[in-house]
Amino acid sequence: MALKDFSTYFDAGEFLFKEGDRADFAYIIESGSVEISHQIGDRKLVLSKLGEGDVLGEMAVVDKQPRTANAIALEPTRTLEIPIDYISEKIQDADPTVRMILRLIMYRYRDADARLRQVFDGILPIDEVLPNAESTISSTGELKSVMAQFLDMQQRISTAVNMPAYQRGDGPGGEQTLLSTKILVTQDKSIKSALQDEEFHLCFQPIVELTSEKIVGCEALVRWTDSAGKMIMPTQFIPRAESTGLIVELGYWITRKACEFQFKLACQYKDPPFVSINLSGKQFEDKNLINSLADIMDDVGVVHDQVKFEITESLLMDNPEIAGDALKRLKETGAKLAIDDFGTGYSSFNYLHQFPFDTLKIDRSFVSAMSSNVKSNEIVKSLVHLSHDLGMDVVAEGIETNFEVDMLLQHHTDYGQGFYFSKGVTEEEFIKLLK
Repeated sequence: MALKDFSTYFDAGEFLFKEGDRADFAYIIESGSVEISHQIGDRKLVLSKLGEGDVLGEMAVVDKQPRTANAIALEPTRTLEIPIDYISEKIQDADPTVRMILRLIMYRYRDADARLRQVFDGILPIDEVLPNAESTISSTGELKSVMAQFLDMQQRISTAVNMPAYQRGDGPGGEQTLLSTKILVTQDKSIKSALQDEEFHLCFQPIVELTSEKIVGCEALVRWTDSAGKMIMPTQFIPRAESTGLIVELGYWITRKACEFQFKLACQYKDPPFVSINLSGKQFEDKNLINSLADIMDDVGVVHDQVKFEITESLLMDNPEIAGDALKRLKETGAKLAIDDFGTGYSSFNYLHQFPFDTLKIDRSFVSAMSSNVKSNEIVKSLVHLSHDLGMDVVAEGIETNFEVDMLLQHHTDYGQGFYFSKGVTEEEFIKLLK
């Protein structure tokens, strides 16, 4: 995936944040250095100086409390901001035991920080008393003791997460963790930015009636062309969008654009092609999914039965109860339903009578193997006959040769799609194919 530069730059002497500020970001220092300090009146206690590879501001982001220290750039500094919502999602998705340990760490860290501030509040200026510990007053000794505990806790936390620090060598695991974090954060920001900047667009792959080779529908396929004009394939960004939840927002955008295209076709043709839209399993975690999809169809003005939502078999396997209720409600909106990539999972036949599907899409792996594998040919034949007996039509995916078309026709397959007919094309190119 192409990664944009989402770095934030600070001049020397510029604050990244101040004590009492609301925490919106944690920061990874990519270059430069930052001083972390407490300030009471004209006295300053320097807690640490951080440099390339260090993370700061994470504590206030984790427990959503105001900043308890100042962070100021000592020189021109470049950072990568990690948004609070990104960190909150990771914590929420973590194992409950991990969350419990994290809460305990935060409590102890805050306690040490509070004691450090209390001691500092009652002593002489720090630069006058710390150089010679033996001659200082007892409160300074207490300060050194508390500060030692505070810094030790920072060190232990850093070691626990294997994060590289500015003033010590660290193994390659820490550097890899930092690099992975930077890549993941930047990928998420790239997808959000692409949505805002309208870098996504849809292509439409024809679905053809095999007996007449007439185009009867199309599948909406999302594509991403970045600001540099580079095409980014779905395999590069869809998994990341699913893992972060951004697929929900992207999915609604796809649904709206696909429905708008179908409505455009309906205004031009007496018997317009339907449009198929893929739904991710992650989208079903959104409790408002079905109502939102219905609202989009109503808002666009598309006839609901001209929209077909495709659901992968893996979704049904992962959570059949939730999927079953959602699919029933989606079917009640008047939209059509298809089970996609059929045959790639387990216990598949059970789903055919359990869920209200209108269409079964045979995975391309079976279609491409028909000519060389007798079993694959028989599987396709059986799936077509079974689907028809259950009142479903069949779409064969990934058709690339005339031989495959002939074999599918022998099995009375209804529809097909694949490069044999056409790749995914723009709206304008799809309309030309209709003519």
